[in-house]
Amino acid sequence: MSILFKKLFWGFIGLVCVFVMSLAPAWAQGRRASAANCALTPDQILGQAYSGTAGAAGETGDNGLTPEGEDIEAAGLAADVAWILDNLAYARPGSEAVAILIVDDFSSDGSGDLPASHGWLVWQVFQQLHDYLPRNIAGQITLQQVNIADEAGYQSDLILPEIQSAVAELSAQGISRFVLNMSFVFIPCADESLGFNYSDFIQARRNNPNRSLVEHLGGNARNVQAILKDSRIGYIDEAGLTDIGAETPRSKALPSAPGQARIDGVPPVPPTPSAAKPEFRAQDLRILKLFNNTKLGTDPLRDFLRQSRDLTIIPVASSGNFKQRKPFYPAQWPEVISVSANEGNDLRFWLHSNNGDVSVPGAWFSFDDDQYRAGTSFAAPVVSLLIALDLTQTQPRCKVRGNAPALARGTYDNTLLAEAVGQYCGR
Repeated sequence: MSILFKKLFWGFIGLVCVFVMSLAPAWAQGRRASAANCALTPDQILGQAYSGTAGAAGETGDNGLTPEGEDIEAAGLAADVAWILDNLAYARPGSEAVAILIVDDFSSDGSGDLPASHGWLVWQVFQQLHDYLPRNIAGQITLQQVNIADEAGYQSDLILPEIQSAVAELSAQGISRFVLNMSFVFIPCADESLGFNYSDFIQARRNNPNRSLVEHLGGNARNVQAILKDSRIGYIDEAGLTDIGAETPRSKALPSAPGQARIDGVPPVPPTPSAAKPEFRAQDLRILKLFNNTKLGTDPLRDFLRQSRDLTIIPVASSGNFKQRKPFYPAQWPEVISVSANEGNDLRFWLHSNNGDVSVPGAWFSFDDDQYRAGTSFAAPVVSLLIALDLTQTQPRCKVRGNAPALARGTYDNTLLAEAVGQYCGR
């Protein structure tokens, strides 16, 4: 009996070992899976969540003026939806159904005690663009919210299932072409060298909704804002600040309208010569270590975008509002079209914008509260909608090549969209 028992016992152990070994490849693959990153909307970076602004430096046009004191209307700086769609649409609409997934913070629509969250401001830009389209064309393009701030939000491995669910739902309705609009930033969920933990930051903001990530890392938000608003500073790097005068213009400008001076990438309204230039203080800009962490190059969402699939998904992301030579992640992923911002109808490069693959109007859009706002968050929807129009064609002009859209070149030279389409999308 004992011999039989031993045979059965070791036979069972053998079966268990075979079973475990059969799982080894899947286990190993799981070990190779990308670690999740955490999402920030621009209002969290410098703490404007409850001051009605949307850019990383609080760019809101109060009383019709920019923070630099320019009259937005008189100077022709307003972003005109009619001009955008009449001049930048590069493809005739077709008959294919397309959906734009707007991945953002939709936690507050502004109807209660809290102001509208970042996603609802981005949504307003989409609605303005979508409403301008002829009804039959607008009917081909579905706008779908994906909330990063609900119970399944903030971490990329939790955002991804929400995106997949939206894609599955819309695919069941016969839609196989998608644009993914991401007007947010990814940072590591933890950074030991900085003593940073994302969940601690979120908890701190629950106690103080105006707390900024700059402050959370021990920096001075006002000093950082001064750097971003100073037109003499062209770029911000971890090593220091670069004068705009020493740089090639950051973007080209379109020919001016009649009676209007042309501005070639020059910053607006030079400051008073006697004004002291902001100093570079590394402590205040520790946030750059989070923005530029190389670990952000891998992510479950990026893995999803790189997979071969029967569906067409073109990801678009705002480049960020921090005067960097490269965009933030996820805009820096090679599979994503990064979008920088111009003022008004492509007159000049917006002062706070990071560089991107393409540049379109992102400042100054007029919102429901009669405020003008600026930010690359509002430039990305322009590109997303124009790509969606192209995707309604049976044969879109700007195609996906391999895993990357034709416009996602990784040169970050702020090429105006119309020029980029002409150069990289064929005829």
